[in-house]
Amino acid sequence: MIGVRNNMENYLDLTIEEVYDVITEINVWPASFDNPKKIKFLNSMIKFFIEKEEYEKCQQLQNIIYELADNK
Repeated sequence: MIGVRNNMENYLDLTIEEVYDVITEINVWPASFDNPKKIKFLNSMIKFFIEKEEYEKCQQLQNIIYELADNK
């Protein structure tokens, strides 16, 4: 069962990394995501990257949040 859990964690990590790339490089979002929903999602991603100690990614996501907040 531990192997399954590790595989799921690895899959989650890879998925979040892919979403990070999509958001930061090509800025594509689902049509149903308004700015408050985007900000909530980005904050969840920041928490993930804090746990991974990837602070540069946290800063990049925070910059996107600032831009979204300015465009409300």
